[in-house]
Amino acid sequence: MEYDTNKKCLKCYQYNDYLYYCEDCGGTFCNGCIVSEKTDCTYCNECAHISIGSKCDVCGKLNHLTAEKTMKRCPMCSSSKIKDSKRKIEGLSEEFSSNVNLLSTGLDTIKSFSNKYSEIVTSAKHIRRERFGLYPNIEGNLLRIQDLFYEIIQRASEILDKVSQHIYQDARTLIFNQNISVSKLRGIDKTLKIIKTHALSYSNILSDYFSDPLNELEDIEAKVKELKTFSELFDNAIEKFEPEIYELKIAAFANIKVTFPSNKRRKVGTLFITNKKMYFLPKSKLIKKKAKSVPISMIKDVDSKRSIFTGNRLIINMSERNIVKIKCPDNIITKLKFIFGILFNENENYIVTDPYMMENYRANLNFGQLNDKLDKRIKDLKEIPFSSSNYQLKERPIEPRREVESEEVMNLKIELKAAKDTLRELIKAFNERSITPEVYFSRREKTTQKIYMLEQQLQEVQKSSLDFGFTDLLRYYSERHPDRHPTR
Repeated sequence: MEYDTNKKCLKCYQYNDYLYYCEDCGGTFCNGCIVSEKTDCTYCNECAHISIGSKCDVCGKLNHLTAEKTMKRCPMCSSSKIKDSKRKIEGLSEEFSSNVNLLSTGLDTIKSFSNKYSEIVTSAKHIRRERFGLYPNIEGNLLRIQDLFYEIIQRASEILDKVSQHIYQDARTLIFNQNISVSKLRGIDKTLKIIKTHALSYSNILSDYFSDPLNELEDIEAKVKELKTFSELFDNAIEKFEPEIYELKIAAFANIKVTFPSNKRRKVGTLFITNKKMYFLPKSKLIKKKAKSVPISMIKDVDSKRSIFTGNRLIINMSERNIVKIKCPDNIITKLKFIFGILFNENENYIVTDPYMMENYRANLNFGQLNDKLDKRIKDLKEIPFSSSNYQLKERPIEPRREVESEEVMNLKIELKAAKDTLRELIKAFNERSITPEVYFSRREKTTQKIYMLEQQLQEVQKSSLDFGFTDLLRYYSERHPDRHPTR
């Protein structure tokens, strides 16, 4: 291996074969200039890793055992990201592969969203089979989220092509199948950071795209969990009562205190609501009691009243003398007023008309095509720095542009043409006697001098550009054919 004249410490400016590399500032320093200091750290019992701070850098668990570790810091920027330059060079290919693999983190976002969607659709289907009629917008929102998912997948495929193109352009400058000197380490490390930024940007873009659909999915999940809670209460009371087969289950609330007009005593039990009736099943350990029911059609009005002594109550008016009083927490009273308002108006926007509509919904979202495309892109990008064609990419000779004029020549030609046009117009104006002889001779002399100066400058620039083109052409062919020595 040849001696690298750039193995120089940036602090003491001494040449040294053993150097450290700072990943933050890109400097190389010898062992004598590197700052070593003892730092208070913590020890992890799970993975036996020593980390700065109370959280483990590997497994993420909180550490409670204190430890002391000698840390190396950069003498220029005080960064602790110091690595042995030889080990850094040996791990460049692995670092490049890990940076390219970060493209797959975008696929992890898609997978987690798809799994969440599948779980919610499966749970919603089960709830609808139990004939729950509340929240019919679950079906519409899930269908809209499904269409939006496939639109995002299409965008993700297009963005993947653009991101892969950027990574490809940067990866072409890397050559890992030959010796890498320390002087080139800073440029390679900068390129690897750019590739990492491109790969992470793809994941961040997908996360932004899925943020709004994910929020909607979480709202649907909360509604499905609420219906699951209601379903459990119905299942627990199935031995004592069950709604009619034509009724749709709406809601159920436990530990509700209810007072009926036929019995002035307040009883504690579970309140069940369907789209046809309201049921109340009182608690009883010894005697099996039947559920009392009130048809929804008999309820005229529902109102809430607050009292200092009795607290907040819900008053259900069936007639002047038939009043049902319900005492429960404020959030349940608000929920009951909302449900009864829906049932009174028979609003189809809040009650399901077809409880089996969910059976046609697919629980799995298909993104296999994007997955295959991403795997192929990652595989192709990883092979670029090891391709034999990359030998000619770093210092590829540039074909001399012999017939293409430089910008300076073109500007001089434009100015020369404008000066000649001015002289022609001046002569025309003098012949037509539109200007005086004094003005004509004065302007003609200035314009003629300008034309002469521009012609001289143009000749000099053209001559210098011709010499440069011949020298460039000579250098190009001598590098292409080193065994042939051109004649001077």
